[in-house]
Amino acid sequence: MKPSYIYFDLDNTLLDHASAEAKAQQITYKKYPELQKINMDEWLETYAEVNHNLWVRYQDDEIDRHQLHFSRFHDSMKELGLSTADSEEIGKFYIKNYRDFWDWVGGARETLKMASEKYEVGIITNGFKETQEIKFDKLSLGDYCNCMIISEELGQLKPHPIVFDHATEVAGVDREKILYVGDSYSSDIVGGNNAGWQTAWYTGMVTKNGEEDIADFEFDNFSDLNSYLDL
Repeated sequence: MKPSYIYFDLDNTLLDHASAEAKAQQITYKKYPELQKINMDEWLETYAEVNHNLWVRYQDDEIDRHQLHFSRFHDSMKELGLSTADSEEIGKFYIKNYRDFWDWVGGARETLKMASEKYEVGIITNGFKETQEIKFDKLSLGDYCNCMIISEELGQLKPHPIVFDHATEVAGVDREKILYVGDSYSSDIVGGNNAGWQTAWYTGMVTKNGEEDIADFEFDNFSDLNSYLDL
């Protein structure tokens, strides 16, 4: 069954979050001598682990967004035995540069444009409201989408059913006629599948780890999604 409504995830599906994050980390590392006391690979590995764990705690309502923002650099530096005196300044510098490097995932803009000419299109994203709204504006997503649902505003993150139930109401079509395109297996594919939606798993920026094959369609190049949707 072809969908009548398509939702896209934002980060690492439409917007290349990974590239922006990597470039911002490089600039931040080079600017602050305190970080240079350890190898950059070790810094990135530690930061990634600390940041992931903080997001899990945020998702489980153990910490709020302000604690997450503060702790990801502070706790990473503490873990590595570095002085945390400037951790808040470093975190703010990183965020500024991260925003400067926002750009499209290759092929995503063309697909979104063509999809919007044939289907009703929207976006569902985790992340912080203010940041996601700036991304929406910078990529001019309003030219293609009639809504952006930010899970933070619903009090839960994907894959919580509340997010998908709300998005179903917004779409105004039967669940089985909604397709969700996203990169996160747990948040997007499992969440969409549990909601009774169709799912398309974008694997161009993820490492597969033997996940169960539950997506209706899997692709690593947006040209393949174009063919699947007859765009």
